[in-house]
Amino acid sequence: MPIIMISGAPHGLSEALAKRLQDLTGWPMLGRRVLLEEARKAGIKVGRLKTAVIKSIGPQEKLAREKDLYLAFITKRLCESVIDDKLIYCGRFGHLLCPGVSHRIRVGLTTPMHVRIKNVMEQLNLPREKAITYLEQIDADVAKWSKFIHRETAGQDPRYYDLCLNLQHINVEYAAEMIVQMAELPAFAATKESRRQLADQLLAARARLRLAANDQTKNAELGVRAKDGKLIVTYMPRQKVNEKIIKNALAGLEDCSEKLCTPAETSILWIQERFDPESEAFNQINQLAQRWGAAVELLRVVPAAGAEERPEPIKPAKTSDEYTGGVEDDEPERDDGGLTRTMDELIAEGRFAGARTIYGDKNDILDVGQEGGNYSLVVIGEMFLDKGHEARMRDTRELAIGIRDRFKVPVITSSEMQSRFLFGKRQMIKLVSYAALVAFIYLLVFKFQDPILSLLGGSLHEQWKWLSSLAVGLFVPFVAYCYSTVTGLLLKAVGID
Repeated sequence: MPIIMISGAPHGLSEALAKRLQDLTGWPMLGRRVLLEEARKAGIKVGRLKTAVIKSIGPQEKLAREKDLYLAFITKRLCESVIDDKLIYCGRFGHLLCPGVSHRIRVGLTTPMHVRIKNVMEQLNLPREKAITYLEQIDADVAKWSKFIHRETAGQDPRYYDLCLNLQHINVEYAAEMIVQMAELPAFAATKESRRQLADQLLAARARLRLAANDQTKNAELGVRAKDGKLIVTYMPRQKVNEKIIKNALAGLEDCSEKLCTPAETSILWIQERFDPESEAFNQINQLAQRWGAAVELLRVVPAAGAEERPEPIKPAKTSDEYTGGVEDDEPERDDGGLTRTMDELIAEGRFAGARTIYGDKNDILDVGQEGGNYSLVVIGEMFLDKGHEARMRDTRELAIGIRDRFKVPVITSSEMQSRFLFGKRQMIKLVSYAALVAFIYLLVFKFQDPILSLLGGSLHEQWKWLSSLAVGLFVPFVAYCYSTVTGLLLKAVGID
């Protein structure tokens, strides 16, 4: 039997459908409201996280940590609630939870808008106009929440569901009967592999929460994953944690056959004013991090002139005698320079080593970096965007020299990354061209061996000694350069730097 995940818009008929399914099957049921309440009692700052995400305020690196804890808790409770491979879950984005588990039916439910409006009017005692405004606002907030928490804005896209139901022409009773029949299909039966996936996700979630509850590990950037009952925790060498501390924090963790704690092999510091996870620079840094087994730390720089962007503490919501159902005027969203989206992508890739935002100039960058840690590479991306091209190039070069002197590590710009470390189309063209040139040179050498030997030590050498020395002095370095270019590109192509 499968796990049924019902996803629908707020104030729709998702809960009614879940309750009807429970009546028909007798399976355990879990709802989003219950999970949120349990999360609050467990110390997860759900309210602060929702406010910060929807209003786009607060330190982004702290939000990422709170998000991880929230997802870990939700995953843990979901997995623990499955009894005999059965569960009915009702929430807004249940279809995005427990990825990779095949014995689940992801149901997307569309409730007619007039039904949702009626529900809001009855549940919140609002007039129709305010009910409509409330639904428009909450739908927008839910989209922001989905984008930040799940990195998706799937909505009712049928590609994300196994079954899409529109209650415009069928009622909850018929919809529940359809799902029950679908649950009998062999395609959704629990398998050994899907059970293992569920158990691994439960183990990783429990470990994440245990580490967050420990004073010595709660602020560390740790990668946590589970495979076949084995827990793998990766930590950054510069952080004040080690294998012993992590294992002590995880002592007594149930259903864990083995704990492997390893430091990340290396780390890359990426400095930029604005980040974009869809940019070519991000793809290149991600490729390099995967090749090196490295984690990526982000350092966003806001020029001194933009200090007004500095985030303010989250303020409590204003109170009013007039009940509005939670509808308030939006505060202006803060632009974090793409930091949150980039962090999310790195977290999903298992390559996130932390993120910071500083407000200042080159000296502030050097001061913050000096606190940093052991970097194998520092990449300077788009900086000094308010200046002209020549000034940007000059200031970037000076910053690179300052970081190199202060950190004692290699420093490159993002534009140099492809040619220095990665293998792409340009490198392929260069490899083919130089390989053809080397082959042509060797062909000429073997074809004209007699004149060449004569020039080096025969009759021609006696007549033109100076020409022989000049030829050797020019030819040998040229061939060596061409040959080394070919071998270097071949090594880069197979991932050896």
